[in-house]
Amino acid sequence: MLVPRSHYLPRTRTGWIATVAFLAGMVLAQPPIVHGWANRIEPRVLEMPFLFAYLLVVYLLMIGVLIWTARKGV
Repeated sequence: MLVPRSHYLPRTRTGWIATVAFLAGMVLAQPPIVHGWANRIEPRVLEMPFLFAYLLVVYLLMIGVLIWTARKGV
């Protein structure tokens, strides 16, 4: 008898790449990294405190991964 595969695990190589990239972005946006490394005001980047610029880049990266996977049809 054939057991159906779980839909929680990616089935393709592209799915695995997208999952790992999104989870890496999520790790970069969570407190151990943000509070320990990126929680500073100086230097200013584009007239924003460093923390805001850092989070903006991380969130844009995560949105980019989601858009990429939607276009790939994963």
